[in-house]
Parts: sequence; C-alpha cells; structure tokens
Amino acid sequence: MLAYKRMNIVISKLDLVNKNVSGTYQLNHHITRNTGKMADHVFFTELIFLVKDTLDVQYPLNMTIALRGVFEFEPKEAEADIIEFLKKDAVHILYPYLRSTVTNLTTAAMLPPLFIPFVDAYHLFKEDQAN
Repeated sequence: MLAYKRMNIVISKLDLVNKNVSGTYQLNHHITRNTGKMADHVFFTELIFLVKDTLDVQYPLNMTIALRGVFEFEPKEAEADIIEFLKKDAVHILYPYLRSTVTNLTTAAMLPPLFIPFVDAYHLFKEDQAN
C-alpha cells in the first residue's frame, strides 16, 4: 500500500426518501467509484451507494450516499502508483465507513437497519480484476 501524507473523509451526499411502505423487500444496491485529482499531490476516491427505483421495481426507500476520501501524497510519489492506490487501497479504506453510514442512516430514520455485506474491497469492482 502506498503511504499517504493526509486523509480526509467527507460525505458529499446523503439522501434518503422513505416512502412509508410496509412489507418485506429485497433491496438491490449498487456501488460505484469515482477517482480524480483535485490539486497538486491531492487526489480523491468517491464511493457512491445507491438504492433507487427502476421502471420494473419500486422500493420502499430510495437512498444515495456519496462518501469521498481525499488523500494528499508526497511530491515524490508517481502518479501511476497513486491512481492504482485510489482504485484499490482507497476503496479498501473507505468501504467500512460506507457500510456504517448506510446502517446508521437507516437506523436514524427509524427504519429497519440496512446492512451491506462485508466484502473484500480489493475485488469490489470487476473492471479491476483484469489488472
């Protein structure tokens, strides 16, 4: 794992719409990742958790959580190494925070707590499997 100088975790979006529908539901969630450069030696990885209605399926709630990790690196670090860190190691660092935010948000909204599974965050995104 590449060493970073400083890290900040920011919730950039927290949105929950409770439709007050009773019953038992299977919620399908989707997690995406964005990475990028903010300034010299400052980069980010953002995980976005989404439960949203589709044309075929209506859920009792819609939820979006965007959690961003901002990492500052030493000037000596190669940008290619940083990009690799953002895609894998940063996800591994941020995923437990995302899990707890999902559970805490649903609990605070007086809904049954939603638990997303433990996963090996290094294998969360299939596009990284080929690398």
